[in-house]
Amino acid sequence: MRRVIIGHNQTITRQVCLPVLGNIKVRAGEHVDFGDLIAETTLPARFEMIDIPNHFNVNPEEAETMIKRLVGDVIAKGDVLAQKDGFITQMFRSPGDGKLVSLREGRITLALGQEKMQVFAPMPGMVAELIDGRGAVITLTGSVVEASWGNGKSAQGELIFWGELEKKGLGIASALVKDKIIVFKKAATAGQLRRVLRLKPAGLILPSINPEQLKSTRESDVAVLSLLGFGELRMDVASLELIESMSGQTVYIVAQENTIGPRENPLLMLPKEKKADLGFYKEETKLAPGLRVRLRGEPYTGMVGIVMGLPSEEMVFASGLQSPSVVVICEGDQMINASIHNIDLIQS
Repeated sequence: MRRVIIGHNQTITRQVCLPVLGNIKVRAGEHVDFGDLIAETTLPARFEMIDIPNHFNVNPEEAETMIKRLVGDVIAKGDVLAQKDGFITQMFRSPGDGKLVSLREGRITLALGQEKMQVFAPMPGMVAELIDGRGAVITLTGSVVEASWGNGKSAQGELIFWGELEKKGLGIASALVKDKIIVFKKAATAGQLRRVLRLKPAGLILPSINPEQLKSTRESDVAVLSLLGFGELRMDVASLELIESMSGQTVYIVAQENTIGPRENPLLMLPKEKKADLGFYKEETKLAPGLRVRLRGEPYTGMVGIVMGLPSEEMVFASGLQSPSVVVICEGDQMINASIHNIDLIQS
């Protein structure tokens, strides 16, 4: 059984960290907005290995006597790195500014240039904790729909449904979707997906993604979420109800990948006016009759229902799987016996 967050008044925390040590630019207790700088560091733009034995046509032992620099030396472009004396003196000069980071068997490795790496807040919120030299934990309370997959990008924008745009009937221009997060209620066709990605909205919420569409969504600059994962599925009722309540408001796609710690599922969030609850950890809800769940696995994927019972004996399913089962009543009073491994417990 998995737990999935679909509800109002949910307090979410997210780590925003560099993959290496750097400088933190925020303080604990500080409020940050979407896009604020959290931490940064400077890394070499590239590494270059120089083969002195090959350049001077000597063996490695001889080459080491010709090298004029030590590991850790800061190098400017044009500085002499190695010199071979003789009737005609031969020199090898540095191809750029940088630092000598390795010497081995007459071969020099340089770290050249500088490239700034920065991480930014994927949502507004409060800095709840600093992570030494790496970044911070940001927390926010609001309405949350947890997704199964995201393309690693985050965005903010006004939420609008694709169907509402199509009703305008005059064609959809880029200006109309600029800074918008567009929602599809059912799986987008290949043509619809190409069209909406070309329009370049801020973000895109899909109920599911066809595996053939993964490449284009991964490579797009548009932040993309898939609520139910992969396939051709309609949006589940629980997610749709909550997302419809967000229509016309500024929402946030939080889908950046963690550089440290466990993987966190991407989210769609609508912040609440009140400050985040800094007691982060709520008592974990246990599966019990009366709770709302979402089913996984064909032919029930995306169906939402209420737990009616938890049989004490394990059940053998048509697939041959033997596992604890859950009796769920869904729309139309349809009673379903589902494996506990194929349900999402909705935290709301």
